[in-house]
Amino acid sequence: MTRLALLLAATAVLAAGCGSTGPKDDPGKFASRVVGLIVHNKYSTVWEDLHPVDQKVAPFSEYVSCETRNPVIAVPRSMKVVSVNDESVGLGDGKFLASKAVDVRLGFDGGFRVTHTVHVVADHGKWKYILPSWRYRDYKADRCPTDSGSTPPPSQS
Repeated sequence: MTRLALLLAATAVLAAGCGSTGPKDDPGKFASRVVGLIVHNKYSTVWEDLHPVDQKVAPFSEYVSCETRNPVIAVPRSMKVVSVNDESVGLGDGKFLASKAVDVRLGFDGGFRVTHTVHVVADHGKWKYILPSWRYRDYKADRCPTDSGSTPPPSQS
């Protein structure tokens, strides 16, 4: 009887742990931090938060070099998370993962605003952001996303 009780207790503990494998940090705060680092051209710092699949295609020195070729020059005056939604997202290597699609609204001088979606995915208990697919393709082709001949970003409507 004691052996059965131990087995049931161990099973219950394992089952309870299955639902808690995701990051405990707020995905909106994480995405805001990532956007803040990028708009302040802190590429060497933000690379650490990049998903490992994307780090393989955009190694540290290449990523920092490519991203600093086209620095952000209009720093937003405000930044606000407007929504966080569950969404399946494709990594550049073709795998689809559950993600949090975080919409971050950036406010600029003159009242101009833009909303940018950052996809964050769980990786070993931490949030990681992923490159947009068009940027992944350029890194995969050994091109900097901002160089001539690179894939243009999707048009926004």
